[in-house]
Amino acid sequence: MTNKHRTKVDELRSALKKKREARDPKGPEPGSEVEETRAASGENDAEEIEDQLRAAEEEAKGHYDKLLRVMAEFENFKKRIGKEQDEQLRYSNEKLLSDLLPSLDDLDRVLDHVPPDASAEAKAIADGVELVRKTLHAVLERYGLREVAAMGEPFDPAHHEAMAAVESVAHKPDSVMAVHRKGYWLGERLLRPAMVTVAKGKG
Repeated sequence: MTNKHRTKVDELRSALKKKREARDPKGPEPGSEVEETRAASGENDAEEIEDQLRAAEEEAKGHYDKLLRVMAEFENFKKRIGKEQDEQLRYSNEKLLSDLLPSLDDLDRVLDHVPPDASAEAKAIADGVELVRKTLHAVLERYGLREVAAMGEPFDPAHHEAMAAVESVAHKPDSVMAVHRKGYWLGERLLRPAMVTVAKGKG
């Protein structure tokens, strides 16, 4: 490793090692005043380097912990951005699909008003309308559109809109007994609630 790439901690460790390994073969006699002074000076130098080493290690640990936090925050940021992009893509057609719902409603009304004793010509027209409705609905389903379950279901104000409450012995209390306008989901998002009549028990 070149000096250019050595960290402060590496340099301090190297200096401390040199201090501990340094020996003067021509130095004063062991136990002499000069030898004791030099030893004390060396010990002070070693302690100072050890203090600097501990401080540098603590600083390096702090930088490493900060790096880990930044990396974790960056990963969370990438996940959040990815989720937002997925949702934006999934619901980018929300306005268009919402604008097409009245057309589905019109086709439903046409089919609902074909009498059982309609002429062959009227039934042929109704079959054509039904085919158009099925084709349009199939296309919209590919973009995440699906109907809100309503008829016969327990009334749920989260995705049903009650237009009336009518006494009925033929239906369970607080269940949907009639659907006036279908509701729709777009993915997991309620695009439009179903307009319904709710059954209630006789009071």
